Amino acid sequence: MIKNWTVTTEPIKNGADGVMTTERYLLSDRHPNHKQTEAIIPLIGTTKTSQRIALVGEQFRVKQHLNRKGGRPLSSYAMSYCLTLPKGHRPSTHQWKCIVRDCCKAIEAQLELQSDEVRVFRTQIRAVLHQQQQQGTRGSGDHVHILIGKVLNGKVLKQLQQKKCTSLLKQAFNAAVLAHTGLNHLDYKPYELNRGERLETWKYREQKAAEAVHIEKLLIKLQKQTDKWFEALESQDHRQQNRQLNRLIKSFEELSTSALSDKQSQKIENLKAKIGQKKLKL
Repeated sequence: MIKNWTVTTEPIKNGADGVMTTERYLLSDRHPNHKQTEAIIPLIGTTKTSQRIALVGEQFRVKQHLNRKGGRPLSSYAMSYCLTLPKGHRPSTHQWKCIVRDCCKAIEAQLELQSDEVRVFRTQIRAVLHQQQQQGTRGSGDHVHILIGKVLNGKVLKQLQQKKCTSLLKQAFNAAVLAHTGLNHLDYKPYELNRGERLETWKYREQKAAEAVHIEKLLIKLQKQTDKWFEALESQDHRQQNRQLNRLIKSFEELSTSALSDKQSQKIENLKAKIGQKKLKL
């Protein structure tokens, strides 16, 4: 089994130029990265969608300048998400459309958009499917690039770039793939392809090792935050208490989506008990 199907995220920098460069990349069959790409299939939106994302971003930046409130001008008008399945699995175009729609609906719910905002939000979603060669061990499997505008009705959707949005998208992708293709990430074994040197197996092992290191770092950080919170509690430093409490909540939330051992889970529960569930609001 693997923890999740692969989801990568990246803010599109360089304003409107960055958005349109990404659009050209998504449709280019001559790009060096697309040597293993057999077909490029638009799923949602058109080139005009990317142009709309760029225009809305430029309008927001002009408004920033006119208001003269200071701060950095917005340089990233969109977020890029890539949903990838391993080689050997090829959903149909219709199945991919359903998967992408489910994932976008999950993001809408996370953003808590009103019905009128949802309509505008959906006009700034661009999705393109890249079908890859299925033979060999190198390269990725079929994947979908999703471009989502970050500016909506004069405000920046900062949540799109946060870890909790990425975490939610991974869960939504897992659920959507299972619902529309019957493929369960929990049943998938990287070595089942049995190709040559079993490159997939090594990738899996490296991923698991990296996850283990990341979890240990999070636990160390969590312990330090807990110690600082108790120090602030003793010195009656309310500002520091609130600061550390907010950090603790974020750390607990991040660890809640991680694959923990029984010992690690027990350690976390002990820390929660010491601090108090009501204070943490978990």
